[in-house]
Amino acid sequence: MKIVDKMKDDELGLALLYNFTKGYGKPVPMEYYDFVLPLLYNDIFREEIRNHKNLVSCIQNCIAQDTCFQEDILKNIDTYKSMTSKALGVAMIQHILSFEIVEQTMCGVLLKSNILDLNEAIQLGRMVQDLTIQDIKKLLKKESKKIVILQAASVGKDLDLSQFNTLGDVTMYDYTLQEEVRERIQEAQIVITNKNIMSKDVLSGLEQLEMIGLTATGVNNIDLDYCQEHHIKVVNVKGYSTDTVAQHTMALLMHLVEKNAIYDQYVKSKEYARSGSFSYFNDVFHDVSSMTWGIVGLGDIGRKVATIATAMGAKVQYYSTSGKNSTTDYQQVDFNTLLTTSDIISIHAPLNEKTKYLFNEEALLNMKETAYLINVGRGGIIEEKSLVKVLNEGHLAGVGLDVFEHEPLLEDDVIYQIKDMDRVILTPHIAWGSIEARQRCVDEVYKNIVAHLKGENRNVIV
Repeated sequence: MKIVDKMKDDELGLALLYNFTKGYGKPVPMEYYDFVLPLLYNDIFREEIRNHKNLVSCIQNCIAQDTCFQEDILKNIDTYKSMTSKALGVAMIQHILSFEIVEQTMCGVLLKSNILDLNEAIQLGRMVQDLTIQDIKKLLKKESKKIVILQAASVGKDLDLSQFNTLGDVTMYDYTLQEEVRERIQEAQIVITNKNIMSKDVLSGLEQLEMIGLTATGVNNIDLDYCQEHHIKVVNVKGYSTDTVAQHTMALLMHLVEKNAIYDQYVKSKEYARSGSFSYFNDVFHDVSSMTWGIVGLGDIGRKVATIATAMGAKVQYYSTSGKNSTTDYQQVDFNTLLTTSDIISIHAPLNEKTKYLFNEEALLNMKETAYLINVGRGGIIEEKSLVKVLNEGHLAGVGLDVFEHEPLLEDDVIYQIKDMDRVILTPHIAWGSIEARQRCVDEVYKNIVAHLKGENRNVIV
């Protein structure tokens, strides 16, 4: 039976209600009729009912395809109530159905008719014959998941996050201190965070927790073993910031290589006006095309940076922190070779047991004295106390950091002990955060939740 909108008339309604009564096989309490047309006029339901023997599994599959299914059916009960009443009235007039009190309940009773069998309606009647009206209502009542967003402001207060309100009962916090996490997620089925630590101690006993969603790619703040053991789905977002991080990598590097801050101040201080010379070359800068660029971590971002570096004429080589990348597009070298031969090193790797303090004092001293180091990966990849030490000893031409061991930096952070800040550019973990990238991130998180509610896996880590 293929139903289109223009066919939804009293005559078709009559046929559907009659066949529903036939399938029910006994007097039908009048309340049941309210659900017949809303269900059978729904395209998804009509397709699914052919594949199921019970209403529970049928409706579950409908919900999996359309998260608004229950909402739509309940709304259409009122929409089709008038048509249902008219159809039942015609059925009584035409002596197709009679209406009698059975066990103190007004019921529809089947009479003889030449109406053709409509299988979906008959099947629906069979499905509900052993269900109470409360059972049906319960199936159609949308369970509202409690969703807690712990660090909404981390994606920027300039973004509209109201779309999440359509997915459940949403509680949103701008920021959440670590000691506040457990209390705030006690009743949550879905938790969205960025940097909060989701350890065993935090998660233990939260039997209702179904999913942890990250507004980030890295998952080093999540106890994945615990989540896997306790069937807590962990999902992240990928690829949303590739262009943005690559762009910021270039911005940090060029700031250092071109000595822009120094030359900018030279002009703004009016020293240039007083110089009597049209150019000023007190601080030497170099062509990137004359340099070897070493990349740590040749994932999507690392590869994007490699493409840009190649376009600028640099020789590109890379070190695979996982040992799994074996692309021949660029020269792969061991870590020591990367350190000793690169004029520029940019870090695009995750923080894990292999990368923690990868750039310790020994590694930093193995770099060329004239080299530039850019970190847009994770702060813990560079041992910051060692970085400060080698910088203060005159090693390295410049360092650009967008990530730090402590975020935000501590008031007395070791970073502030760098003596020559002209050799350093520091940005507050913004490499990923263009307005376009942040919107993509939010949209991806939304899609991850929708997929979960449908029973699907999307961007699942464990």
